[in-house]
Amino acid sequence: MKLLLLFTFFCAFDTLSAQGPLDGYLKGKGKLDIATSFSYMDAKDFEGAQGTLYNEPYRGYLLSIFAEYGVTDRFDLVATVPYIFTSTQNGLQDGGLYAKYRILYAKTGEKGHLGIIAGMGASFPLSNYEPTATGALGQRAVAVPARFIAQWDTPWGPFVNLTGGYNWRLDQYKAADLERVQSTRPGYLPADPPGYATFLFKAGMPAKHYYLDGWVEYQYTNKSKGTDFALGVLDLPQAYGVSYTQVGGTIYYSEGGKRGVFLSGAKILNGRNVSRVFRFTGGIVLKY
Repeated sequence: MKLLLLFTFFCAFDTLSAQGPLDGYLKGKGKLDIATSFSYMDAKDFEGAQGTLYNEPYRGYLLSIFAEYGVTDRFDLVATVPYIFTSTQNGLQDGGLYAKYRILYAKTGEKGHLGIIAGMGASFPLSNYEPTATGALGQRAVAVPARFIAQWDTPWGPFVNLTGGYNWRLDQYKAADLERVQSTRPGYLPADPPGYATFLFKAGMPAKHYYLDGWVEYQYTNKSKGTDFALGVLDLPQAYGVSYTQVGGTIYYSEGGKRGVFLSGAKILNGRNVSRVFRFTGGIVLKY
């Protein structure tokens, strides 16, 4: 059985923004957005520690449902549900529930508005999928992300977004998984799954009928934390330390405001214990 961790990042479940469920916009009180998207994902190489490349190709498809509801004008709730299709396994993977609150939205003279949003939530496996098989989307992780989002909306339209945060890992290894590895590696006992930091820069242009953005995202796990992939060595992808640099963008169009369509793409350029995945996504957004 191949050991292949594809990626563990919220962008896998995104709709209109790189940071997925925790972005720089709020819906407004009583407003609900529901987005359904379908993604094609492809990778030819897997990058281990210290830039070592392995020929571990991957191809899969992801159906994702995203919902965001404005509880008040300053407080939103968000939910994500992903379903993956690959040659080796199909099924639900890591979904999530999140909340975000606008701390500040202040006018900056004649230069627009500065908004500060704090977000937090939890992601968790929605099925008992096999993370050690080619085709797994995540690490069967239970994570608690926290984000601070600063967004400057200019008076002439474009915006700039800076987002930073940390993801705490709360998941534990299953005894059966440990025993499977220990059967060939006696004494194997990895440390707890490592947490990781995320940073994002995004610039975009919202308008009446369309929205455009481009972004770069960096995820970092301390090099001393987590195990590393080694070809032919049985391990637990749940224990891997994952870092990567990713770039992407989104195009969205809406004619009447109640529904819209979007296309987005992303590419992982390099990293640690991660596939160099290219993702292309198309979707529909319904607004209530």
